[in-house]
Amino acid sequence: MSTCHSIHRWLLLVGVAVISNAFSFAASAETNAPPTVRVAGIVLKWIRTDKEANYRRVEPMIREAATNGAGIVCTTECFLDGYAIADKTIPLEKYRALGEPIPGGKYFQRLASLAGELKIHLIAGMTEADGAARYNTSVLIGSDGRLIGKYRKQKLQHEAVRNTPGNNSPVFETPYGRIGIIICADRTEPAIVQRICAAGADFLICPSGGMFGPKSNDPIVQARSRENKIHIVFTHPAEFLVTGPDGAILATTILGDRLLVQPEEVGTPRDSSRIFYFDLPLKEK
Repeated sequence: MSTCHSIHRWLLLVGVAVISNAFSFAASAETNAPPTVRVAGIVLKWIRTDKEANYRRVEPMIREAATNGAGIVCTTECFLDGYAIADKTIPLEKYRALGEPIPGGKYFQRLASLAGELKIHLIAGMTEADGAARYNTSVLIGSDGRLIGKYRKQKLQHEAVRNTPGNNSPVFETPYGRIGIIICADRTEPAIVQRICAAGADFLICPSGGMFGPKSNDPIVQARSRENKIHIVFTHPAEFLVTGPDGAILATTILGDRLLVQPEEVGTPRDSSRIFYFDLPLKEK
């Protein structure tokens, strides 16, 4: 086969591919399917008090989620320190030292850099230090690596001996709509959820680390969805759950029955972890 003939054949193939892609794009544009954003929940067991180990474990999972098209990635509640507030035998000063300022803290900066590199919106749970106070906080970092905002858990229960409750119910503007965040026990208080929805949230993300499963958790999340006619994405060390505006369960998986692993258990069958995805419908603007 001559060189000219080969070039001519290659150009024809390229032309067919371009026409095919253009046709597919046009066909897609003509459909009435609502726009969506892929949300990834990082279901990962905690290593208590070891921020470096937890960061090292979560980073490759966040990268994988971005590679698979996630626009929003969510960790569990206080993933960074392994929800250390649960263990009151940890000396108070050691616990307090696990907190870091936001946005000035070392690990916040690493998470922000990662979100900016991957061009994702990242919701990450950590213990926040603000002067003498410590908060159970989830940050929302934009795809430019900048802090969009933070939410401080309002219903503390056992945490109140060391943490300070949040007193704001913000929503956060993003290209995907207005995101509301609740943390774990907040979902059990209809008034907390209602305030965030009344502020204009288009959907809710709930990083968690307490009750889970179809008996103790799912009916609660379903009720908050149904009351407020809103999607809720729930991410926990042992469960991923999505509920719809009518309270229906749209996705659910239980992954093991443990929240914690010991360092020597990392990578064993006891250390079950996985990234879960859900293509969340967006409200038309």
